[in-house]
Amino acid sequence: MPAVRLSRRRALATGVAGALGVTLSRLPAAPAWAAPRPRARGFGLDLARGAFGADGTTGVLRARRRFDLVGVRGADVEGLEVRVRRRGGAWSPWVPLGHGAEHRPDAGTGRHATDPVWTGGSDELQLRRRGRRTTGPLRVQLVAVSGAAKRRGARATAAASRRAKAAQGGPPPIIARSAWGGDAVKPRATPSYGAVQVGFVHHTVGANDYTPEQSAGIVLGIAKYHRDSNGWNDLGYNFLVDRFGQVFEGRAGGIDQAVIGAQAQGYNAQSTGVSVLGTYGSVAASPEAVDAVARLLAWKLPLHGAPVEGTVVVESAGGGQNRFKAGTPVTLNRISGHRDGDQTSCPGNALYAQLPEIRRRAAAIAPTVSTAVARLSMDPPPKAPTYGAALAVAGRLVRGDGGPVAGQRVTVQKRGARSWVTVGKATTGDDGAWRAEVTWRKGGRLRARAAVPGAPVAVTPTVELGVTPVAELEAAAPRIRAGGRVALDLRLAPVTSAALLVERQVGERWVRVAKVPVRAKRSRSRVRVALRRAGLYRITLRAQAGSVAVRSAPVTVRAVSRNGSLEAPAPPSTPGSGTGGTGGVASGA
Repeated sequence: MPAVRLSRRRALATGVAGALGVTLSRLPAAPAWAAPRPRARGFGLDLARGAFGADGTTGVLRARRRFDLVGVRGADVEGLEVRVRRRGGAWSPWVPLGHGAEHRPDAGTGRHATDPVWTGGSDELQLRRRGRRTTGPLRVQLVAVSGAAKRRGARATAAASRRAKAAQGGPPPIIARSAWGGDAVKPRATPSYGAVQVGFVHHTVGANDYTPEQSAGIVLGIAKYHRDSNGWNDLGYNFLVDRFGQVFEGRAGGIDQAVIGAQAQGYNAQSTGVSVLGTYGSVAASPEAVDAVARLLAWKLPLHGAPVEGTVVVESAGGGQNRFKAGTPVTLNRISGHRDGDQTSCPGNALYAQLPEIRRRAAAIAPTVSTAVARLSMDPPPKAPTYGAALAVAGRLVRGDGGPVAGQRVTVQKRGARSWVTVGKATTGDDGAWRAEVTWRKGGRLRARAAVPGAPVAVTPTVELGVTPVAELEAAAPRIRAGGRVALDLRLAPVTSAALLVERQVGERWVRVAKVPVRAKRSRSRVRVALRRAGLYRITLRAQAGSVAVRSAPVTVRAVSRNGSLEAPAPPSTPGSGTGGTGGVASGA
């Protein structure tokens, strides 16, 4: 489906910062080439320190292929402007390249880069520096969006428009990542989850006369730029809204989840970000955009237990462009402008002046928080439970006002190949607490879910868990002839990469003599290891499952000369010699 109805019952399986980009609208809209599937291709140009002339302008820079979006990366990217053209055509106006320092993850990760500029299909560009004559080496980052992405975007936006017209109140439809081509720009890592206490409103500092068919391609190009040029995990914004009222899913992880974005430095873990495509410094946002933002936040904030009116105190996480140092309590409106937290003019004076109207519209349709939402929590389970163990999963279920929800069924779910699979069930007590046990045999993603009558489905953030293998080892005999092979029975579950560490006692020390790879095809198997010289040996099974390393309890075996007796003597008293021929359950390395 190209558009997704906003509902907590629809959690997307796939798991933008501040001023996302600028649209140079005087250029033709689409490149001539096309691809069978939506995709975005990144490439670039390197500029040396002397690339800028005495007037602060570069020569004409020609790209090796047509591009749809441009940005600049480097240690010093402030004060830059860009203009573009198709070869032989007229130049676009000079457009400032916004500095995206305040639009980044809270930790300040990512490269120093400008916000991207949408060009709609260009071959050549020029850069100039305002107010300064020199600049350091720079990298011009270019993105080409396929024709297939534009065609799919046109179909998605048309379908969303039909759904919006058919909707009778409630939140607007959302164009899913799969519809605008987000499957071609997958996140680098699993999304992170926080809380949603504030909704930040942004604008993209660009021309306002793009077509509805262009919007999806713009979002795809920006996603590619943010992930690959900025080095972020994913597209920075949680949602984007165009001037036609179309809403796009931004960062992956679930539209109904508290996905941490990169849209307001210092506040990302406590907010959601909505950006309106266009410039709204002196021109007001369209009625369709204002209505879509209001309907979106009227759904999103109460979904996480936050009202749309009033203020809330959050703690600043700091950052170079934050208005407040780390640890400062900051009072923000539940629906705020980006400038309220960071040093930026975003979302523009005109759109900022429309925030009271957005709050008023949102309040008129938002449900009452105390009865409209149920919040489900799950205590952090062990990062890597032991294979086959009964994993205890627990948490609480409360309403938006903090009151417990008693007698409610909670299901514990694990992510399967294509969907979530229920692996445990529990019922909440009088205090809303619940507890379930899950038999854990394979790493994966885990969550809890509760369908509370009269409220949207409550789902916890997903957690990624590994598995600690069971590694057990036992020798078939405590003594063998030197030069022979000792039979070793091992249990390894799950079957994973493993090796036998063979050590021989020399004086008071154990000296490593061999490391034998184990190629087990079943959880229980027998292997044979040659002990060529007479002496006392210590053998340990070591296993690795992902980042989790374990070892068995060691077994000791004596290799005797041809004249020695094979009858087992009393257990050796040599320091550090282990306990004899019994295996042990694996313990964490």
